[in-house]
Amino acid sequence: MSYLIPNDYKKQIQDVNLQQVITSDLTILSAAQLAAQAEAVSYLRQKYDTSVEFSDLNAWSSLKVYNVRDRVYLDAVTYSSTTSYTINNLCLYNGVVFICTAATTGSFDLTKWTALGSQYSIFSVVYPYPLFDYTAYYNVGDMVYWKGYTYKALVQTPLLDHDTLLQYDRIEAIPLNNIAPDDTKDGAAQYWGTKTAYTIAAGTLPTNPVWLMTDNRDQQMVMYLIDLTLYHVHTRIAPRNIPELRVKRYDDAICWLKMCAKGEVTPALPIIQPKQGQRIRYGGNIKIINSF
Repeated sequence: MSYLIPNDYKKQIQDVNLQQVITSDLTILSAAQLAAQAEAVSYLRQKYDTSVEFSDLNAWSSLKVYNVRDRVYLDAVTYSSTTSYTINNLCLYNGVVFICTAATTGSFDLTKWTALGSQYSIFSVVYPYPLFDYTAYYNVGDMVYWKGYTYKALVQTPLLDHDTLLQYDRIEAIPLNNIAPDDTKDGAAQYWGTKTAYTIAAGTLPTNPVWLMTDNRDQQMVMYLIDLTLYHVHTRIAPRNIPELRVKRYDDAICWLKMCAKGEVTPALPIIQPKQGQRIRYGGNIKIINSF
């Protein structure tokens, strides 16, 4: 269970070199990943929803119920002619992961298997409707997804005219456009219909349209987290003699994280709603529009 999987490292280090550094012990790599992830989160948690971005990437299972934004990869044990397979068993054959559709053994029989995709292909659960946004404008009947449920808008998002805005005096006092569908304090039921739970039933194949064959991780984050991890695994070999490449890439990763924290760059990471913890706040009086 991890944001990164071993196959990710092939992009930035040859497997033989990686195995040499970790002495073929994946627990060492896992520990370094956790340290690197904690390091990244410490820079990002103020603005970004790190719990969503850093959710695990696991092998797909026909027994598990999945939720929106869950991500999986395809993997299985290589097909063996001496093994007896039953329905829903997985196997790897010629680089492709198959799921068994009828009990079989002996030579591989394509008629008793359904191809799911190439080994290590990544699939993500797509949103059934747009993700609720505090700053968006909704019409009656619009559908949104929010924290495991779908909702229908019962009223239109109010449009505040200039005279109304002047009543708030200062910009920072202007309320958010919308009330969250799960906000019981401010009477969300007046604005949103009854919530409907949304999950992906166990056994739904990755080839089903509720899945998309895409990696929903931010790819810059993946790259830099690999760099952080590789730096940490190299420190166990010779802390005072870490390869220059690893030091340089580690420094670049930390620099990027600092820029994300300051808002100098905007990665494609899920943002916390409503916005909070900003280092620089804006404000001021609402401008009066004069016309003659």
